[in-house]
Amino acid sequence: MTEREIKFASRGDGSPWKVKAFTFTGSSPGPRTGIVAGIWGDKPRGVLAAHEVIKILMERKDLRGSVTVLPAVNPGALEIGQRIGPDSLLLNRRFPGSPTGFLTDQNAHHLTAFLDETCDAVLDLHSSTPTMDLNYTYDFGCDSFSASFGVLPVILKRTHPTQLSSVMAGKGIISCLAEFGGPEKNSIKDGVVGTLNVLRARGNLDEPLEAPTHVDLIEEVQLVLSSSSGIFVHRADADVSRPISVGEFGSVINVQNGHSVENFEINRDGGVLLMLSASSVMVSPGTFLFMVGFPKGRVRVPSTG
Repeated sequence: MTEREIKFASRGDGSPWKVKAFTFTGSSPGPRTGIVAGIWGDKPRGVLAAHEVIKILMERKDLRGSVTVLPAVNPGALEIGQRIGPDSLLLNRRFPGSPTGFLTDQNAHHLTAFLDETCDAVLDLHSSTPTMDLNYTYDFGCDSFSASFGVLPVILKRTHPTQLSSVMAGKGIISCLAEFGGPEKNSIKDGVVGTLNVLRARGNLDEPLEAPTHVDLIEEVQLVLSSSSGIFVHRADADVSRPISVGEFGSVINVQNGHSVENFEINRDGGVLLMLSASSVMVSPGTFLFMVGFPKGRVRVPSTG
């Protein structure tokens, strides 16, 4: 294993900001796969999953090609546990960045250059937050690569041009964004298994995937945001990654009188719950509450590369 530091901008004491990259190179040629985590500071489980993958790769003697893991690419946001960094910018809306821009822009610029130099595929690993459960993969033009994560449904055509995966795809580097944190929401297991599945499907690891033969392919989603302030509560049987039945789903409760000020219903069959805010949390107008996807079919999970 080799360890490199990507340095950019300067802290208040004059020292540079640093992002560590751990590269594992096999004894035989093969694909060059990058694993990125910690792009949002409020999703620490992805960071933990990436570090666990590093531990596993340190014990492997059968690696092909190279695997580069960057477990904490947004140190400024991670240090304060927020989506945004010290300059109040969202890293995953600033790619490809700028060498002379704000802190976040410089971070994005140096990450883009490093990944462009070292990888021909990039997995952007995200996770649930302490108040939001998530369970899906965003596709960026290669649904077989997105499906190779193996434990998540794949969402099509929901991308932003300044996301890391969009910029990678524009450079001819296949990429996807996996958001794990479903039924085992307090575990990093799905993140670790999914990442290893990607390496298996790519051919970095020569072993079968731990995955079903197919996963759902989703193009239509309904994202529901709050338009009121209060306490969001939802029905007890709601759980991400599982089908959601038609009927009353949840409401926002006024903190002063205990009355419902906003009600939500599922009015269509065939939906799968993909995102869900924790019950009994305070919300305000614009807060993400839940997202339902409607599968249009299934996509085959690749076998070992």
